[in-house]
Amino acid sequence: MKYWWNYMPTVFGGIWFVFILILFLEISIQAQILPPDVGLVTRLSGEVTYWNETYQKSPKKVEPLMKIRKGDHFKLSPGATLQLIYFQNGRQEDWRGSVTFMAGMDQSQMKGNKQIQPEVSFLPPEAYQGIRRVPVVVRRARLSRSGGMMIRGETGTSPTPIVPTKEEREEIEMAKENYQKMRKQAKADDITPELNLLGVLADYEQFEEMEKVIKEALKIQPDHPILKELESWVKGQKATIEK
Repeated sequence: MKYWWNYMPTVFGGIWFVFILILFLEISIQAQILPPDVGLVTRLSGEVTYWNETYQKSPKKVEPLMKIRKGDHFKLSPGATLQLIYFQNGRQEDWRGSVTFMAGMDQSQMKGNKQIQPEVSFLPPEAYQGIRRVPVVVRRARLSRSGGMMIRGETGTSPTPIVPTKEEREEIEMAKENYQKMRKQAKADDITPELNLLGVLADYEQFEEMEKVIKEALKIQPDHPILKELESWVKGQKATIEK
């Protein structure tokens, strides 16, 4: 004879299946409606919030090295600064003061007081392609540190360093040359040159070189929280490879 509690595991199993199915559908729908990534926040100070009518209607604080999506609205409090770079054309915008604007595909659109305009410059393609890869590097670091992702190899094996091909070495050398040019032209508190080089080096898991670049970036912005995360992750990757 079976009592009602004998069916509880089946009932709860069915409930969990339905819950997971609904969650999966919600994630799939959200992924379909998310606007495209168009840029990256490369410098931030003061209080800056963002929202988007498509996926983030309640204002949230902007984070360092945050990806920018089309339609993101940004609001800077008095005294705040925000620098961003658009992936499509290398447009770099420096915003300062009390202002609100919206991100487009390749440039921002003012909201409200249109007398305030950003300081604009353009980076050549070879000087910002690595910038596009930075969000992936940050995600890898966070997933790896949380145990959610193996960087190389299978469980129980030791990762080995990547040996770049001739073409890849040429790309790395070109990125280093571009870094030197960008560093001479960049403002004293701008880490865009370091971020661009970091993105290229990360593609080939050149952790020793990455560590050097991060140290240079931290000299410029010593309190940068994401750079500190990346520094810790890179050191861990180096230690694993050297075992």
